[in-house]
Amino acid sequence: KKWSVRAAAIFPNSYSVGMSNIGFITLFSQMHNYFQLFPQRFFRNSDVSIEGKMPLSAFPIIASSIAYEMDFLNLVKMLRRNEIPVNSEARKNTILIVGGAAPTINPYPIAHIADAIFLGQGENFIEEILRIVAENPPGLSPKNELLDALAEIPGVWVPAIDEKIPMRAIPDDSVPPFSTIVSSFAALPNMALVQIQRGCPFRCPFCATPIIYNPFFNYPADVIIAQLEKWKGKIFRAGLVGSAIADHLELGEIIDYLNSRKIETYTSSLRLDRLKSKIVSALKLSRQKSLTFAPETGSEKLKKIIGKKVELDDIIRVSRQLEPSEIKLYYILGIPGETDDDAVAIADDVKKISAALPKTHIVISANAFIPKKGTIWGNEKMESHKVLLNRFKLISGQLSGFANIRLDVNYKRRNRLQWPLSCGERDVADAMATAKSTSELANTLREIGWNI
Repeated sequence: KKWSVRAAAIFPNSYSVGMSNIGFITLFSQMHNYFQLFPQRFFRNSDVSIEGKMPLSAFPIIASSIAYEMDFLNLVKMLRRNEIPVNSEARKNTILIVGGAAPTINPYPIAHIADAIFLGQGENFIEEILRIVAENPPGLSPKNELLDALAEIPGVWVPAIDEKIPMRAIPDDSVPPFSTIVSSFAALPNMALVQIQRGCPFRCPFCATPIIYNPFFNYPADVIIAQLEKWKGKIFRAGLVGSAIADHLELGEIIDYLNSRKIETYTSSLRLDRLKSKIVSALKLSRQKSLTFAPETGSEKLKKIIGKKVELDDIIRVSRQLEPSEIKLYYILGIPGETDDDAVAIADDVKKISAALPKTHIVISANAFIPKKGTIWGNEKMESHKVLLNRFKLISGQLSGFANIRLDVNYKRRNRLQWPLSCGERDVADAMATAKSTSELANTLREIGWNI
Protein backbone atom coordinates (compact mmCIF):
# COMPACT_ATOMS: atom_id res chain seq x y z
CA LYS A 1 0.00 0.00 0.00
CA LYS A 2 1.23 3.47 -0.87
CA TRP A 3 -0.56 6.75 -0.47
CA SER A 4 -0.01 10.39 0.31
CA VAL A 5 -2.26 11.96 2.93
CA ARG A 6 -2.38 15.65 3.78
CA ALA A 7 -1.38 16.16 7.42
CA ALA A 8 -1.87 19.58 9.03
CA ALA A 9 0.45 20.80 11.80
CA ILE A 10 -1.41 23.58 13.62
CA PHE A 11 -0.05 26.12 16.06
CA PRO A 12 -3.14 28.18 17.00
CA ASN A 13 -1.16 31.33 17.69
CA SER A 14 1.01 33.60 15.57
CA TYR A 15 3.70 32.39 13.18
CA SER A 16 6.38 34.18 15.19
CA VAL A 17 5.42 32.44 18.44
CA GLY A 18 4.95 29.04 16.78
CA MET A 19 8.34 29.09 15.10
CA SER A 20 9.97 29.72 18.48
CA ASN A 21 8.18 26.76 20.06
CA ILE A 22 10.34 23.62 20.16
CA GLY A 23 7.32 21.34 20.61
CA PHE A 24 5.61 22.58 17.46
CA ILE A 25 8.83 22.51 15.43
CA THR A 26 9.44 18.93 16.60
CA LEU A 27 5.92 17.86 15.57
CA PHE A 28 6.24 19.35 12.09
CA SER A 29 9.73 17.91 11.59
CA GLN A 30 8.66 14.43 12.72
CA MET A 31 5.82 14.42 10.21
CA HIS A 32 8.40 14.45 7.43
CA ASN A 33 9.75 11.07 8.56
CA TYR A 34 6.71 9.26 7.11
CA PHE A 35 6.44 8.92 3.34
CA GLN A 36 2.66 8.55 3.61
CA LEU A 37 2.25 12.07 5.01
CA PHE A 38 2.26 15.39 3.20
CA PRO A 39 2.77 17.79 6.13
CA GLN A 40 1.81 21.46 5.96
CA ARG A 41 1.69 24.20 8.60
CA PHE A 42 -1.17 26.37 9.80
CA PHE A 43 -1.09 29.26 12.26
CA ARG A 44 -3.83 31.22 14.03
CA ASN A 45 -4.77 33.46 11.12
CA SER A 46 -3.89 31.05 8.32
CA ASP A 47 -6.82 30.53 5.96
CA VAL A 48 -4.66 28.22 3.87
CA SER A 49 -1.53 26.18 4.59
CA ILE A 50 1.88 27.82 4.47
CA GLU A 51 3.33 25.17 2.14
CA GLY A 52 0.55 24.26 -0.29
CA LYS A 53 -2.01 27.08 0.09
CA MET A 54 -4.70 24.47 0.86
CA PRO A 55 -7.69 24.94 3.20
CA LEU A 56 -7.68 23.14 6.53
CA SER A 57 -10.88 21.32 5.55
CA ALA A 58 -8.86 19.39 2.94
CA PHE A 59 -6.76 17.68 5.64
CA PRO A 60 -7.97 14.35 7.09
CA ILE A 61 -5.13 14.43 9.67
CA ILE A 62 -4.87 17.46 11.94
CA ALA A 63 -2.28 17.65 14.75
CA SER A 64 -2.08 20.69 17.00
CA SER A 65 0.51 21.78 19.56
CA ILE A 66 -1.06 24.05 22.19
CA ALA A 67 1.23 25.93 24.56
CA TYR A 68 -1.24 28.35 26.16
CA GLU A 69 -4.79 27.87 27.46
CA MET A 70 -6.20 30.71 25.34
CA ASP A 71 -5.04 28.82 22.25
CA PHE A 72 -7.79 26.27 22.93
CA LEU A 73 -10.16 29.03 21.84
CA ASN A 74 -8.04 29.85 18.80
CA LEU A 75 -8.11 26.20 17.71
CA VAL A 76 -11.92 26.12 17.96
CA LYS A 77 -12.14 29.32 15.91
CA MET A 78 -9.92 27.79 13.22
CA LEU A 79 -12.15 24.71 13.01
CA ARG A 80 -15.30 26.84 12.74
CA ARG A 81 -13.76 29.18 10.18
CA ASN A 82 -13.00 26.16 7.99
CA GLU A 83 -16.44 24.59 8.57
CA ILE A 84 -14.93 21.59 10.34
CA PRO A 85 -17.22 20.16 13.05
CA VAL A 86 -16.01 21.18 16.52
CA ASN A 87 -17.45 18.12 18.23
CA SER A 88 -15.21 15.07 17.71
CA GLU A 89 -18.17 12.71 17.19
CA ALA A 90 -19.31 14.71 14.16
CA ARG A 91 -15.99 14.30 12.30
CA LYS A 92 -16.18 10.96 10.48
CA ASN A 93 -13.13 11.06 8.18
CA THR A 94 -10.97 13.59 10.03
CA ILE A 95 -8.86 13.01 13.13
CA LEU A 96 -7.72 15.81 15.45
CA ILE A 97 -4.80 15.04 17.75
CA VAL A 98 -3.74 17.64 20.32
CA GLY A 99 -0.66 17.90 22.57
CA GLY A 100 1.46 20.52 24.30
CA ALA A 101 1.78 22.18 27.69
CA ALA A 102 -1.81 23.45 27.96
CA PRO A 103 -3.58 20.08 27.47
CA THR A 104 -0.95 18.38 29.64
CA ILE A 105 -1.90 20.73 32.48
CA ASN A 106 -5.61 20.20 31.85
CA PRO A 107 -7.06 18.23 28.90
CA TYR A 108 -10.71 18.61 29.98
CA PRO A 109 -11.55 21.77 27.96
CA ILE A 110 -11.02 19.86 24.69
CA ALA A 111 -12.33 16.48 25.84
CA HIS A 112 -15.31 16.73 23.43
CA ILE A 113 -13.28 18.45 20.69
CA ALA A 114 -10.04 16.48 20.19
CA ASP A 115 -10.16 12.84 19.14
CA ALA A 116 -6.91 12.06 20.96
CA ILE A 117 -4.90 14.13 23.45
CA PHE A 118 -1.22 13.52 24.17
CA LEU A 119 -0.23 14.32 27.76
CA GLY A 120 3.47 14.88 28.41
CA GLN A 121 6.35 15.17 25.99
CA GLY A 122 8.78 12.94 24.14
CA GLU A 123 9.81 12.45 20.52
CA ASN A 124 9.48 8.68 20.83
CA PHE A 125 5.79 8.93 21.69
CA ILE A 126 5.14 11.50 18.94
CA GLU A 127 6.82 9.12 16.48
CA GLU A 128 4.52 6.28 17.53
CA ILE A 129 1.41 8.47 17.21
CA LEU A 130 2.44 9.62 13.73
CA ARG A 131 3.38 6.09 12.63
CA ILE A 132 -0.04 4.72 13.53
CA VAL A 133 -1.84 7.62 11.83
CA ALA A 134 0.37 7.40 8.72
CA GLU A 135 -0.22 3.65 8.35
CA ASN A 136 -3.95 3.86 9.15
CA PRO A 137 -5.17 7.25 7.91
CA PRO A 138 -8.82 8.19 8.41
CA GLY A 139 -10.78 7.56 5.26
CA LEU A 140 -8.71 4.49 4.44
CA SER A 141 -9.04 2.90 7.88
CA PRO A 142 -12.06 2.92 10.22
CA LYS A 143 -11.68 5.83 12.66
CA ASN A 144 -12.67 3.73 15.67
CA GLU A 145 -9.84 1.25 14.97
CA LEU A 146 -7.37 4.12 14.63
CA LEU A 147 -8.46 5.55 17.98
CA ASP A 148 -8.20 2.11 19.62
CA ALA A 149 -4.57 1.88 18.48
CA LEU A 150 -3.75 5.42 19.67
CA ALA A 151 -5.28 4.74 23.09
CA GLU A 152 -2.61 2.08 23.68
CA ILE A 153 0.24 4.63 23.51
CA PRO A 154 1.47 5.88 26.92
CA GLY A 155 0.13 9.35 27.68
CA VAL A 156 -2.55 9.33 24.96
CA TRP A 157 -6.10 9.98 26.15
CA VAL A 158 -8.98 9.11 23.82
CA PRO A 159 -12.02 10.54 25.65
CA ALA A 160 -14.47 8.55 23.50
CA ILE A 161 -12.90 5.30 24.78
CA ASP A 162 -11.85 6.04 28.35
CA GLU A 163 -13.25 8.58 30.81
CA LYS A 164 -10.18 8.30 33.01
CA ILE A 165 -7.24 10.54 32.11
CA PRO A 166 -4.02 8.48 31.79
CA MET A 167 -0.68 9.26 33.40
CA ARG A 168 1.39 11.70 31.37
CA ALA A 169 4.17 10.26 29.22
CA ILE A 170 7.73 10.44 30.56
CA PRO A 171 10.07 11.07 27.61
CA ASP A 172 13.20 9.24 26.58
CA ASP A 173 16.08 11.37 27.89
CA SER A 174 18.65 10.40 25.27
CA VAL A 175 18.21 13.41 22.96
CA PRO A 176 17.22 16.94 24.05
CA PRO A 177 14.48 18.69 22.06
CA PHE A 178 15.98 21.28 19.71
CA SER A 179 15.16 23.48 16.74
CA THR A 180 15.33 21.76 13.38
CA ILE A 181 14.06 24.93 11.70
CA VAL A 182 15.31 28.48 12.29
CA SER A 183 13.22 31.40 11.06
CA SER A 184 14.03 35.07 10.61
CA PHE A 185 10.39 35.86 11.44
CA ALA A 186 10.17 33.91 14.69
CA ALA A 187 9.69 35.67 18.03
CA LEU A 188 13.31 34.68 18.65
CA PRO A 189 14.64 35.40 15.14
CA ASN A 190 17.53 33.47 13.61
CA MET A 191 18.01 31.56 16.84
CA ALA A 192 18.51 27.82 17.23
CA LEU A 193 16.88 26.63 20.45
CA VAL A 194 17.94 23.63 22.50
CA GLN A 195 16.31 22.41 25.69
CA ILE A 196 19.13 21.77 28.15
CA GLN A 197 16.97 20.38 30.95
CA ARG A 198 13.54 18.96 31.62
CA GLY A 199 11.30 19.88 34.54
CA CYS A 200 12.36 22.01 37.49
CA PRO A 201 13.98 21.28 40.88
CA PHE A 202 11.95 24.01 42.57
CA ARG A 203 8.28 24.05 43.55
CA CYS A 204 7.12 27.63 43.09
CA PRO A 205 3.46 27.44 44.17
CA PHE A 206 2.13 29.07 40.98
CA CYS A 207 4.19 27.11 38.42
CA ALA A 208 3.04 24.01 36.52
CA THR A 209 6.47 23.10 35.10
CA PRO A 210 7.44 20.60 37.84
CA ILE A 211 3.93 19.14 37.76
CA ILE A 212 3.88 18.32 34.05
CA TYR A 213 7.58 17.80 33.22
CA ASN A 214 9.29 16.37 36.29
CA PRO A 215 11.37 14.39 37.24
CA PHE A 216 13.96 17.12 36.82
CA PHE A 217 16.75 16.14 34.46
CA ASN A 218 19.79 17.93 32.98
CA TYR A 219 20.80 16.77 29.51
CA PRO A 220 24.57 16.09 29.36
CA ALA A 221 26.68 18.85 27.83
CA ASP A 222 28.15 16.58 25.15
CA VAL A 223 24.67 15.60 23.93
CA ILE A 224 23.54 19.25 23.85
CA ILE A 225 26.68 20.26 21.96
CA ALA A 226 26.11 17.42 19.47
CA GLN A 227 22.70 18.89 18.66
CA LEU A 228 24.14 22.38 18.26
CA GLU A 229 26.88 21.00 16.01
CA LYS A 230 24.20 20.13 13.46
CA TRP A 231 23.89 23.87 12.88
CA LYS A 232 27.65 24.34 12.58
CA GLY A 233 28.48 27.40 10.49
CA LYS A 234 24.79 28.20 9.88
CA ILE A 235 23.75 30.07 13.03
CA PHE A 236 25.10 32.94 15.07
CA ARG A 237 22.54 32.86 17.92
CA ALA A 238 21.59 30.00 20.23
CA GLY A 239 18.94 29.90 22.95
CA LEU A 240 19.37 27.62 25.96
CA VAL A 241 15.91 26.63 27.20
CA GLY A 242 15.11 25.46 30.71
CA SER A 243 13.34 26.44 33.90
CA ALA A 244 16.47 26.39 36.08
CA ILE A 245 19.32 27.20 33.71
CA ALA A 246 21.74 28.09 36.51
CA ASP A 247 21.24 24.62 38.00
CA HIS A 248 22.76 22.86 35.00
CA LEU A 249 26.09 21.57 36.33
CA GLU A 250 27.73 21.79 32.89
CA LEU A 251 26.31 25.16 31.84
CA GLY A 252 29.82 26.64 31.73
CA GLU A 253 31.00 24.01 29.23
CA ILE A 254 28.00 24.62 26.98
CA ILE A 255 28.53 28.39 26.96
CA ASP A 256 32.29 27.89 26.41
CA TYR A 257 31.48 25.80 23.32
CA LEU A 258 29.18 28.51 21.95
CA ASN A 259 31.80 31.16 22.67
CA SER A 260 34.43 29.13 20.81
CA ARG A 261 32.12 29.07 17.77
CA LYS A 262 31.40 32.80 18.11
CA ILE A 263 27.71 32.08 18.66
CA GLU A 264 25.76 34.52 20.84
CA THR A 265 24.17 32.83 23.85
CA TYR A 266 20.67 33.58 25.08
CA THR A 267 19.13 31.97 28.14
CA SER A 268 15.77 31.53 29.81
CA SER A 269 15.32 33.49 33.03
CA LEU A 270 18.18 33.15 35.51
CA ARG A 271 17.84 32.50 39.23
CA LEU A 272 20.50 34.78 40.64
CA ASP A 273 20.70 32.85 43.91
CA ARG A 274 22.03 29.88 41.89
CA LEU A 275 24.29 31.74 39.46
CA LYS A 276 27.99 31.00 40.00
CA SER A 277 30.71 33.52 39.19
CA LYS A 278 32.20 31.14 36.60
CA ILE A 279 28.93 31.20 34.67
CA VAL A 280 28.74 34.98 34.85
CA SER A 281 32.24 35.17 33.36
CA ALA A 282 31.29 32.78 30.53
CA LEU A 283 28.11 34.74 29.80
CA LYS A 284 30.12 37.97 29.62
CA LEU A 285 32.24 36.47 26.84
CA SER A 286 29.08 35.32 25.02
CA ARG A 287 28.03 38.90 24.20
CA GLN A 288 24.49 38.23 25.41
CA LYS A 289 22.52 41.36 24.58
CA SER A 290 19.46 40.59 26.68
CA LEU A 291 19.09 39.20 30.19
CA THR A 292 15.89 37.79 31.68
CA PHE A 293 15.02 37.61 35.37
CA ALA A 294 11.76 36.61 37.04
CA PRO A 295 11.58 38.22 40.51
CA GLU A 296 7.75 37.62 40.44
CA THR A 297 7.21 40.15 43.28
CA GLY A 298 8.87 43.10 45.01
CA SER A 299 7.48 42.23 48.42
CA GLU A 300 9.83 40.60 50.93
CA LYS A 301 6.81 38.93 52.56
CA LEU A 302 5.69 37.34 49.30
CA LYS A 303 9.22 36.34 48.30
CA LYS A 304 9.35 34.17 51.40
CA ILE A 305 5.96 32.62 50.64
CA ILE A 306 6.96 31.86 47.05
CA GLY A 307 10.40 30.61 48.05
CA LYS A 308 12.09 32.55 45.27
CA LYS A 309 14.34 35.30 46.58
CA VAL A 310 15.71 37.32 43.68
CA GLU A 311 17.61 40.18 45.30
CA LEU A 312 17.57 43.65 43.80
CA ASP A 313 21.31 44.11 44.36
CA ASP A 314 22.05 40.86 42.48
CA ILE A 315 20.06 41.98 39.43
CA ILE A 316 22.01 45.22 39.37
CA ARG A 317 25.38 43.55 40.03
CA VAL A 318 25.03 40.89 37.31
CA SER A 319 23.63 43.40 34.82
CA ARG A 320 26.59 45.68 35.40
CA GLN A 321 28.98 42.78 34.89
CA LEU A 322 27.36 41.54 31.66
CA GLU A 323 26.42 44.98 30.28
CA PRO A 324 23.35 43.89 28.28
CA SER A 325 21.51 46.45 26.21
CA GLU A 326 18.23 45.18 27.67
CA ILE A 327 16.97 43.35 30.75
CA LYS A 328 13.53 41.76 31.03
CA LEU A 329 11.83 41.43 34.40
CA TYR A 330 8.75 39.25 34.95
CA TYR A 331 6.26 39.99 37.74
CA ILE A 332 2.95 38.47 38.83
CA LEU A 333 0.13 40.47 40.40
CA GLY A 334 -2.81 39.09 42.33
CA ILE A 335 -0.97 36.20 43.97
CA PRO A 336 -2.54 34.86 47.18
CA GLY A 337 -1.92 37.18 50.13
CA GLU A 338 -0.94 40.19 48.00
CA THR A 339 -1.99 43.73 48.97
CA ASP A 340 -1.84 47.04 47.14
CA ASP A 341 1.36 47.85 49.05
CA ASP A 342 2.97 44.67 47.69
CA ALA A 343 2.12 45.81 44.17
CA VAL A 344 3.69 49.22 44.79
CA ALA A 345 6.83 47.41 46.04
CA ILE A 346 7.31 46.08 42.49
CA ALA A 347 7.38 49.63 41.12
CA ASP A 348 9.79 50.69 43.87
CA ASP A 349 12.22 47.92 42.89
CA VAL A 350 12.00 48.74 39.19
CA LYS A 351 12.72 52.42 39.85
CA LYS A 352 15.83 51.48 41.84
CA ILE A 353 17.03 49.25 38.97
CA SER A 354 16.34 52.05 36.49
CA ALA A 355 18.40 54.51 38.53
CA ALA A 356 21.29 52.06 38.89
CA LEU A 357 21.27 51.11 35.18
CA PRO A 358 20.35 54.36 33.37
CA LYS A 359 21.75 53.23 30.00
CA THR A 360 19.99 49.85 30.03
CA HIS A 361 16.55 49.39 28.46
CA ILE A 362 14.31 47.76 31.08
CA VAL A 363 11.24 45.81 29.93
CA ILE A 364 8.72 44.95 32.64
CA SER A 365 6.27 42.13 31.93
CA ALA A 366 3.40 42.42 34.43
CA ASN A 367 1.05 39.42 34.47
CA ALA A 368 -1.97 38.31 36.48
CA PHE A 369 -1.80 35.24 38.72
CA ILE A 370 -3.81 32.45 37.11
CA PRO A 371 -4.18 29.20 39.09
CA LYS A 372 -2.91 26.05 37.34
CA LYS A 373 -4.32 22.58 37.96
CA GLY A 374 -2.05 20.41 40.09
CA THR A 375 0.12 23.22 41.47
CA ILE A 376 0.35 24.17 45.15
CA TRP A 377 -1.94 27.13 44.43
CA GLY A 378 -4.12 25.21 41.99
CA ASN A 379 -7.18 25.48 44.22
CA GLU A 380 -6.78 29.19 44.92
CA LYS A 381 -9.13 31.72 43.33
CA MET A 382 -8.08 34.29 40.77
CA GLU A 383 -8.14 37.85 42.11
CA SER A 384 -11.16 39.90 41.01
CA HIS A 385 -11.02 41.92 37.80
CA LYS A 386 -11.55 45.19 39.69
CA VAL A 387 -8.68 44.58 42.12
CA LEU A 388 -6.30 43.51 39.36
CA LEU A 389 -7.07 46.57 37.26
CA ASN A 390 -6.34 48.77 40.26
CA ARG A 391 -2.98 47.08 40.94
CA PHE A 392 -1.86 47.31 37.33
CA LYS A 393 -2.90 50.98 37.41
CA LEU A 394 -0.85 51.53 40.58
CA ILE A 395 2.29 50.17 38.92
CA SER A 396 1.65 52.00 35.65
CA GLY A 397 1.26 55.31 37.46
CA GLN A 398 4.46 54.78 39.45
CA LEU A 399 6.54 53.90 36.38
CA SER A 400 5.31 56.49 33.88
CA GLY A 401 7.83 59.05 32.71
CA PHE A 402 10.97 56.89 33.01
CA ALA A 403 12.87 56.99 29.72
CA ASN A 404 14.51 53.57 30.06
CA ILE A 405 11.46 51.65 31.33
CA ARG A 406 8.79 49.97 29.21
CA LEU A 407 5.86 48.42 31.04
CA ASP A 408 3.95 45.63 29.28
CA VAL A 409 0.70 44.85 31.10
CA ASN A 410 -0.43 41.43 29.94
CA TYR A 411 -3.95 41.49 31.28
CA LYS A 412 -7.42 42.03 29.87
CA ARG A 413 -10.83 40.79 31.01
CA ARG A 414 -10.62 38.08 28.36
CA ASN A 415 -7.49 36.63 30.04
CA ARG A 416 -9.67 35.48 32.93
CA LEU A 417 -10.88 32.62 30.71
CA GLN A 418 -7.47 31.04 31.30
CA TRP A 419 -8.54 30.18 34.85
CA PRO A 420 -11.38 27.75 34.00
CA LEU A 421 -9.43 26.49 30.98
CA SER A 422 -6.57 25.57 33.32
CA CYS A 423 -8.51 24.34 36.35
CA GLY A 424 -11.98 23.32 35.11
CA GLU A 425 -13.24 19.80 34.54
CA ARG A 426 -16.31 18.31 32.80
CA ASP A 427 -18.28 21.54 33.25
CA VAL A 428 -15.74 23.41 31.13
CA ALA A 429 -15.59 20.61 28.55
CA ASP A 430 -19.35 20.79 28.07
CA ALA A 431 -19.27 24.58 27.79
CA MET A 432 -16.43 24.51 25.23
CA ALA A 433 -18.22 21.98 23.04
CA THR A 434 -21.56 23.82 22.98
CA ALA A 435 -20.66 27.54 23.02
CA LYS A 436 -20.86 29.15 19.58
CA SER A 437 -18.55 32.05 20.46
CA THR A 438 -16.08 33.22 23.10
CA SER A 439 -18.65 35.58 24.62
CA GLU A 440 -21.20 32.75 24.87
CA LEU A 441 -18.54 30.56 26.50
CA ALA A 442 -17.75 33.29 29.04
CA ASN A 443 -21.44 33.74 29.87
CA THR A 444 -21.91 29.98 30.34
CA LEU A 445 -18.89 29.76 32.63
CA ARG A 446 -20.17 32.66 34.73
CA GLU A 447 -23.54 30.93 35.05
CA ILE A 448 -21.89 27.82 36.49
CA GLY A 449 -19.88 29.82 39.03
CA TRP A 450 -16.60 30.99 37.49
CA ASN A 451 -15.70 34.61 38.39
CA ILE A 452 -14.52 35.69 34.97
